[in-house]
Amino acid sequence: MEIKKTRGPGRPKDSSRKLAILVSARKLFLEYGLDVTIDTIALNAGVAKSTVYSHFSDKESLLEAVIRHESDLTISDEQFKQSLSMPLNLVLKSFGLRYVRFINNREILGWDRLIAAAAVKSPQLPERFFAAGPGRGQYMLIALLSQAIAKGEIKRCEPHIAADYLTGLWLGFTSLEIKLGVRSILSDDEIETRVEQGIDIFMSYYGPVKDE
Repeated sequence: MEIKKTRGPGRPKDSSRKLAILVSARKLFLEYGLDVTIDTIALNAGVAKSTVYSHFSDKESLLEAVIRHESDLTISDEQFKQSLSMPLNLVLKSFGLRYVRFINNREILGWDRLIAAAAVKSPQLPERFFAAGPGRGQYMLIALLSQAIAKGEIKRCEPHIAADYLTGLWLGFTSLEIKLGVRSILSDDEIETRVEQGIDIFMSYYGPVKDE
C-alpha cells in the first residue's frame, strides 16, 4: 500500500527576524512617527519588505505589536501568572517597580505623540493601542486587586477605582514633569521609595478592617 506524504504546516516564521522588525519599528516610529514606511523599517531591520508583511498585515498592526512587545518587556504573561501566588505587598511592589520604571523615561512623550497622530488618521486606533500596552497593565493590576479582595487582603471595593488610585500614588505629577523635561528621571532609589510609600498609603485606606 502506498503511503501518501502530507505537507506539514510549512517552515515556521523566524522569531529572530520578527524581533529585529519590532526593534527597528520601535526606533523608527519614535523618531519619525507614522510617516515612516514599511520599506524603511525592513531596510533598518535587515529583512525583505515581504518578510515584514509575513508577520504583520499593515503598519497599524506592526505598531500595535511594538506596543504589546514593550508591555511584555515590562511584565510578561508568565511573570504575571507567577505573581498571583506571591504575598500582596510583594506582588504590588514587584508590579509597581516595573510599572514606574517603564513610565520613568522621556520616550513616553514620544509614544504620546505617536498615538495622538494615529488618532487623527484613524480614531479607533488609540483604543487598540491602549489595550495592547497601558490597558494590559491596567487589566493585570485590577486582576491582582480583585484576587486580594476575594482573599480578604484588602477591603471590598471597586478594583478598577482602587487600581487608578494606586497608580496615582506611584506617579502623581512626577511623570508629567519627566515627560516635559522639567525634572530628571527618577533614580532607582527614588522609584523604590515612591512605590513603597504608595503601597503604604494605599493599604492604610484599603487594608482589611481589623476586629476591635
